[in-house]
Amino acid sequence: MADEKEIELASAPTQQLPAFGTPAQNDNPKFVAEQERIEKLIQSDAPLNEILSELVLMIEAQSPEMLCSILLLSDDGNHVRHAVAPSLAPDYVKAIDGSPIGPKHGSCGTAMFRGKPVIVTDIATDPLWDDYREYARMIGMAACWSTPIMSSKGKVLGSFAMYYREPRAPKPEEQHLTNVATKLATRAIEHAVARERAASQS
Repeated sequence: MADEKEIELASAPTQQLPAFGTPAQNDNPKFVAEQERIEKLIQSDAPLNEILSELVLMIEAQSPEMLCSILLLSDDGNHVRHAVAPSLAPDYVKAIDGSPIGPKHGSCGTAMFRGKPVIVTDIATDPLWDDYREYARMIGMAACWSTPIMSSKGKVLGSFAMYYREPRAPKPEEQHLTNVATKLATRAIEHAVARERAASQS
């Protein structure tokens, strides 16, 4: 029975996100300008939380029904650490902050553990959410897709998640938004880490 359960958890929710066309051909000028604004915030050494918050709000503005969050991997490499979730309820954010990563820890904790996207189309029935389902129900969330934020060296830095209030699977354009978000988040986090390292050595 244990082996069957492990197989179920290992195989069910990790999916390949839909492909999308060339970003430069699909992004409208306003969205391109917003991405450039985030890049300038990174280059100007703005605080990491400010950059990530602006990034999440930029992505949410592309789809009114979408709520997003960014979690960071803790220093010990075993827990999630809240970064930004401007549209999610504070009580939910507090409940998730500090929870462990692992093979059955919602969408984000599992995505960080696997180092791969985790697509949960129905939180109410997915086994990955058994220990977190009530938290999601309390804020009316029904689907959650999480993608790990990877460093330039392939190390997990955190996760970017999209939440929806109804069960559903991602569309190709949402994959593109995820790609934009994770790429910019990687740059912001690595820039902040490099800046902190340089400051500590000066």
